[in-house]
Amino acid sequence: MLRQISIIWKVQRHPVAMFAVIGCLLVFALSGYNRLQLDVDFSDYFVGSDPRLTALNSMTEQFERHDKLWMLLESDNDWRDSNEQQALKAFLVMLNNDPNISSVSGYSQFVLGMAKTEKILSYKAHPRLSSVLSADGHAILLQLQLDSSKVSDFATQSLWLNALLTKLDNTSHAYWQPLNVRVHFNGTHALNWQYAKVLIHDLSWFAPALLGIIFLMALLFIRQKAWVLALTLNNVITLLLTLGVAAWFKLTLAAISAFIPVIIVTLGLAYGSHLYFGWRSQLTAGVSVAEALRYTVKVNQAPLFYSSITTIFGFSLLTLSPSPPIQSFGILVAFAVLCNYLLCLTSLIFFAKFSTPTSSQILNFDKVVDVAKYNARQPKAVIGGILLLSALALVSVSKLTLNDDPLSYFESSTPFSLSSQKMAQYFSGINLQHYVVSSLRDSQIDKTEISFIYKFSRYLKKQPEVIKVQHIGDWIKAAGIGQTQFRQLLSQNNVNQLGLASELAKDKRASLVTLYLQPMTAKELIRFERKVDAWLAAQNLNVGVSQSLGSNLLFAHLSVDNANNMLLSFAAALIALAVLLSVLKGSLIYGVIGLLLNFLPLLWVFALWQLNGGFISLGTAVVLAMMLGIIVDDTLHLMLKLPNTHPLRFNSENKGIVRASADSLWLSLQQVLPVISFTTLTIAMGFSIGLLSEFAPISQLSLLSCLVVIFAWGFDVLMLPVLYLWWLVEKSKAMSVKLKADQQ
Repeated sequence: MLRQISIIWKVQRHPVAMFAVIGCLLVFALSGYNRLQLDVDFSDYFVGSDPRLTALNSMTEQFERHDKLWMLLESDNDWRDSNEQQALKAFLVMLNNDPNISSVSGYSQFVLGMAKTEKILSYKAHPRLSSVLSADGHAILLQLQLDSSKVSDFATQSLWLNALLTKLDNTSHAYWQPLNVRVHFNGTHALNWQYAKVLIHDLSWFAPALLGIIFLMALLFIRQKAWVLALTLNNVITLLLTLGVAAWFKLTLAAISAFIPVIIVTLGLAYGSHLYFGWRSQLTAGVSVAEALRYTVKVNQAPLFYSSITTIFGFSLLTLSPSPPIQSFGILVAFAVLCNYLLCLTSLIFFAKFSTPTSSQILNFDKVVDVAKYNARQPKAVIGGILLLSALALVSVSKLTLNDDPLSYFESSTPFSLSSQKMAQYFSGINLQHYVVSSLRDSQIDKTEISFIYKFSRYLKKQPEVIKVQHIGDWIKAAGIGQTQFRQLLSQNNVNQLGLASELAKDKRASLVTLYLQPMTAKELIRFERKVDAWLAAQNLNVGVSQSLGSNLLFAHLSVDNANNMLLSFAAALIALAVLLSVLKGSLIYGVIGLLLNFLPLLWVFALWQLNGGFISLGTAVVLAMMLGIIVDDTLHLMLKLPNTHPLRFNSENKGIVRASADSLWLSLQQVLPVISFTTLTIAMGFSIGLLSEFAPISQLSLLSCLVVIFAWGFDVLMLPVLYLWWLVEKSKAMSVKLKADQQ
């Protein structure tokens, strides 16, 4: 460590070279920005090689899908009335003339007479009319196929989709507003549009909020222009370099990525403050600026190094997530922590040398030590209370369930959420699952496959989770033909001529069974999938049946896998922390204390989360791995500065060691507790910015992170002194008893 300190001051003697290196890195980072992948897509959350995603994409290629963009029109009148029909026809003509729309189907087929591919198959009642016209006639669905030929005119596909849907939304609302018709969009395009709008909303709020926090912290606590400038510059450089890493390595960014700058700036300000307060304390003691800088680097070098390592380790564990955006999240923040550490010991010190302290901070946290001293007078009550509450917390946490639902990630007032509510109100909702039933004879489907589909459908309709089942049999019954006649029609016509492209594969060797399910959480979806799989396994199948396919189910498995991986990551990080502290302090006692100080805050917070109806989701699972790396920072700063004397080294000749160790403890805490109180406030305020987000994983992550940081501060202030002194006293008593026994 002394060698590293020597290197730091050698670097300071060559500032031109130092800033030249930083400048070159910035130029390299900026030159890669054209490689940034800024498209926002629901599928980004999955690895491209995921077998379930591959199977879902294969199904989409086999069958004509109509769920990319639905337009739901809601009226106070019945759409079957002549006046509504006339207005709708004019609107459909306008849509068909729009160069950005390649086709319009859904209810338009019945209005404009294009549903009559039934020249071949005629129906008394069309089997899909109820899917596009509500039972009361007040809502209809139009399926829009967008023309993607102009995507190349935009920098990204997200910008193209945003421009097209914004224009379509404005045009549609302007047309229908005089008639009091409400327009809603749903489907994967609408979902991606909502993701993009959430990302834009969050970034527009996060940036000014971060600037406000930096200004507030500077005004109330730092009040040194050179330090504020250095901290701000460090954060800007770190952000630019981190963005460069995302660009050059083509890391996947998504809506949750909007929170990355918040974490980077918050941690940068918190970590740099340790150097500032150490410098400030020496100035108060009357030393020069240069000597104060040397002192603060000396005493903070080890804590900054090890806390940076543990934070990097914590965020690196996010790479174990099965979701690419979360992996990128961990990589980028880990890289930013490394950048910030290096900048703190280079550019920050350089600018700090020009500081001319003339005023002190308006607020300080010196009284925190008095609170810790008062609390330490009642060790038995404190320890007993912590044990009792921790036992209750364990019971509460054991009741936490995986209750993730990607369709509820947006606030209820957002357009996509409103449209999803309308889809459930008037139709069968948007929670779909599919099964592909195929022939094992390498020929077009026939009696064997259709008979199984009927049997499978009867089973599915009996399940309470199922709202509706759609399959090829609906068309056969509606046309009033037998299976033999249907076989002949199938052999003489292609699926488009029959109007069955959404039910039959292009080669006619497979058919699609579609389920509309009740709104279900991730755990419920997987439970339902396993129940159906068990039924299928019990059948003597002579047809091919795919696994259950659907974007919601795909996300359910992602949520479960992510939660399991994050839990393992948390356990690994916790053990690594205990080992690190034990090695650094040369005692297992410190490892145990450090483990408790970092495990219990998370335990208590998640217990409260469960008591308030919280559950494990994509955002909350990330907190486990992420926050341990952050709260370890303050623990390391505290414990590495504690006196090395510990209970296991007592012997009969260490008279007065308890008093001396206690005095040394409070002296160390007097220097550290005010600083970690400031960093806790900074991190809590910074992370609270996420509460402004319209994206549930970010707001959940933000809330839990703030609570964990505050609880961790409470344990550091209130529990650490108690545990340390309690061990001193207990070991002293044990040694006294042993000494008396030896003398007798």
